[in-house]
Amino acid sequence: MKKHIVLVSLDWERPQDGRSSLGIASIAASLKAAEIPYQVIEDAVNSPDFDYLSLERRVLETINELESLGHECLVGIGAFIWNEQQTQQLTKSVRTVTNATQVLGGPQISYMEVGQLELNYPYADIFVRGHGEKAMVSLATESIHSSAGIHFSGTKDLGEKAEHSLNDLPSPWLTGILIPGKSIRWETMRGCPFRCSFCQHRESGSRFKTKEQQLDIIRIQNEVNLFAKSGVKRISILDPIFHLDTPRTVELLNQFRDVGLTAQLALQCRFESVKDEFLDALEGLEVVLEFGLQTAIQEEGKLIGRPNRLDIAEKVIHKLKARNIPFEISLIYGLPEQTVESFGRSLAWCRSQGVPEIRAWPLMILRGTELDKQRECFGLVESTDETIPHVIASNSFNHAEYLQMKALADASNIRCIIDEPEGSNYGIFYRA
Repeated sequence: MKKHIVLVSLDWERPQDGRSSLGIASIAASLKAAEIPYQVIEDAVNSPDFDYLSLERRVLETINELESLGHECLVGIGAFIWNEQQTQQLTKSVRTVTNATQVLGGPQISYMEVGQLELNYPYADIFVRGHGEKAMVSLATESIHSSAGIHFSGTKDLGEKAEHSLNDLPSPWLTGILIPGKSIRWETMRGCPFRCSFCQHRESGSRFKTKEQQLDIIRIQNEVNLFAKSGVKRISILDPIFHLDTPRTVELLNQFRDVGLTAQLALQCRFESVKDEFLDALEGLEVVLEFGLQTAIQEEGKLIGRPNRLDIAEKVIHKLKARNIPFEISLIYGLPEQTVESFGRSLAWCRSQGVPEIRAWPLMILRGTELDKQRECFGLVESTDETIPHVIASNSFNHAEYLQMKALADASNIRCIIDEPEGSNYGIFYRA
């Protein structure tokens, strides 16, 4: 017997993209394709009008109504660093006043150490590591597959994680789950072959290439056609590094041009992977390339698994400026062994290259990353009074010096803040 699914999305809203979660929408698309009844309850924890009690009331009323009609409910909640407190509160309330089965997924679950899930989330019944689309369909139909990354509370935790390429899944756009607006988030691939110590986008290079080869170009073409016809103005492509496979990237960009896509494309890029063929293919498209340099100091780059070839970066920047291709660079302050002086040198390098926009963000320690395991080694101290904690002191800088770095960062971000009143929300999205 199929169960009724209630999906709860507590997202972090970016002003230019809205609050609709692409992840939750993708799960909903899979449920819709499998003809499984579902409802989505969404909100944004950083929205000025967010009210936890109102959200909880909506969730409980939805479950109670379904249970009163005789339905068995599965409540799926996406757990992220920014909604940890609300997730804990909500799972306790749902357990207390309903009979619903609770399923937790998202990065907070996917990157939790084996054997620690029940200790950290005592009110949840089921956990899903990795991509959740097939897991929710499996749970709703009681046809559990070993590849779905499912762990039942109270059983042995095998640490299994689900990974699905996009061609295996129905599109949230083409199924009508998401309706294109003026500004949208979109993905054309999943995974990243690099292993930056601060980032959760980490997979082996061989697996990444396999998934690239399997990618359903037809799905992407149909989605782009939809975006072009809908008059979308901006598309933030969430692929960790959009242009790693140059032939594939050129094919996609040619498709974008052929269907008459006029939206601005925000593409996450890496200097060392930029080829002339990629830059050639950008002609006729409105783009902004987002480069996650993170630091211009070689020693700092090595410590976080993100060494940079500044000689290559300089050559690429020269080409971008010659072609009038808009671009920006993001940096992180609060890195291991960083100082006020070294952060200033990273900013100075960007200015010396004539970088038009510099975005600098405080270091966040995400669960399951290599940096998460190195807290004591580098003496990393996090803030305790913010929704998303970030590093405010370490072995190489004290809190007063952190505030100096923050002042430097704020000064470099001033143009972004003027253009986007809530531009600091970008801080949760590290560039690749």
